[in-house]
Amino acid sequence: MKASSGALLAVMAVAALATTALAKNYTVDGSTGWDTYVSYDKWTAGKTFMVGDNIEFKYEVYHNVLEVTKADYASCATGSPISIHSGGDTTFELTNIGTRYFICGIPRHCSNGTMHVMITTVAYDARHRCRNRSSGGARRCSFFGPGSSPPADVYAEARTAPAGAPAASAPKSSATRYQQTLAAVAGLAFAALLAIAA
Repeated sequence: MKASSGALLAVMAVAALATTALAKNYTVDGSTGWDTYVSYDKWTAGKTFMVGDNIEFKYEVYHNVLEVTKADYASCATGSPISIHSGGDTTFELTNIGTRYFICGIPRHCSNGTMHVMITTVAYDARHRCRNRSSGGARRCSFFGPGSSPPADVYAEARTAPAGAPAASAPKSSATRYQQTLAAVAGLAFAALLAIAA
């Protein structure tokens, strides 16, 4: 019984590692970055963002990235963002299904019709990701089973808070997926070794 528990943990560790290897990192408008006069709707067209992917904003230090509610996105309102980021390089891990809204908080940068982007994240689907990565025939993927994520939306509280209410703290978005998964895999591997040895 103990050996089968260790084997199960080892299989879980391999599946977690395979999911990490298939995650994509997107740089918002890779050629220009986060800047004025870029159509981010065109950039997102045709892309499928999945749970576990990362969205990186690279920008000049006079810009910033605000994650906002749907209503604030529609009106380019900067008064009560979910989170504010500056410094020229900000990465968000897409941890849940749903839509997240980002704008630049510098006056007129969003309202001029450009510095805003909406990212809709779907549940991880290894089959879809493998098809997209191997379409050129250069790479094949193994399928460990359908990935799924609960439809929980950690940003719902922040989006539905009344105006003027303190913003709920959103999960830290700058930690990389690889660091988190590496720690989880190492923990699972250690637990598997302990289960086998016991």
